This record gives sequence, C-alpha cells and structure tokens, in this order.
Amino acid sequence: MKELEQLDSQIEISLKHIRATKSQQSLDQLFELKHKVTHVSLLFSLQEQQLQDVNKDLRKKIQETSAESVLQMFCQDVGPSGSSGHANQANQQEHFHPDCDPSLCMG
Repeated sequence: MKELEQLDSQIEISLKHIRATKSQQSLDQLFELKHKVTHVSLLFSLQEQQLQDVNKDLRKKIQETSAESVLQMFCQDVGPSGSSGHANQANQQEHFHPDCDPSLCMG
C-alpha cells in the first residue's frame, strides 16, 4: 500500500513538472509571437508612411502637370495677341486675358 502511495506521489510530481514545462513553453511561444507581431506591425507602419509620402508626391506632380497643361491649352486657345483664333475683331476685346503672358506659352 505504501508503495502505491509513493508511486502516486511520484506520478503527481512528474505531472506537475510536465505541466509547468508545457506552460513555460506556451508562454515562451506567446512572447515570441507577440514580438513578431510587433515587428511586423512596425514594418507595416513604415511601409504605410512611405506609401503615403509617395502618394503625396504623385498628387503634387499631377497637380503641377495639370496646371501646366491647363495653362498651355489656355495660351494656345488665346494666343499671343490675347484673342481666340476663331473670334472676330469685335469679340477680341471680350476674350483678351491679361493674365496670360504670351512669353509663358511654350507650346
């Protein structure tokens, strides 16, 4: 009977040791996964910031290009004399645009 109690006690001690080891391994894995998630999250944040910067630069280029295109089209339409190519002499004064400097029209 005493031998059975000793065996039972040894089994309990072994089970506690196994459970403690398993718990520690699980905690270690959890810590490692949290570390990886933090690292990946940081990388995504950096990439997102880079993409936002590139997007901002592209929008700026689009605005600049659009403004230049509009100015070119406007200057081509108005021409250096300040009048539309299709307008008659009476309409020339109506279509004169002093904002358009003919020297700026490079098209």
